[in-house]
Amino acid sequence: MANVLIDSNVWIYSFLQSDENERNRQKALNLIEELKSSGRIFVSTQVINEFHWVLKRKYGVDEKEIKERVLNGIAKITKVTPITEDFYGKAFQIRGKYDISFWDSYIVTSALEHDCTRLYSEDMKHNLLIEAKLKIINPFL
Repeated sequence: MANVLIDSNVWIYSFLQSDENERNRQKALNLIEELKSSGRIFVSTQVINEFHWVLKRKYGVDEKEIKERVLNGIAKITKVTPITEDFYGKAFQIRGKYDISFWDSYIVTSALEHDCTRLYSEDMKHNLLIEAKLKIINPFL
């Protein structure tokens, strides 16, 4: 079974219900459902932080609802991984080598640290191969 990491945008789309996001919502829900049975899903604390911030600030979702979704949704079907102090140096190297954002470099580092072979994200370059073992996949293309 393959280890995978799902970025915040996938979780956000799975949560939002609106006509303009319905296509991406269905893709996100289908992906999550498929991955639940086919491998181990990881999520970093950086992803949880982004999920919370975007839902609260951009969409005005009540914090109790966000907490419920994180604790009784995401955390129930994933392994939540902390960002450790040694991630900073590793993330800095990844960021420079692959020209990705500071915050995304933490997510990539977390995926690498947990031997993930796929990282599902809308924000990073589709099909980018990192360290010859982690492939970035945009599930919304």
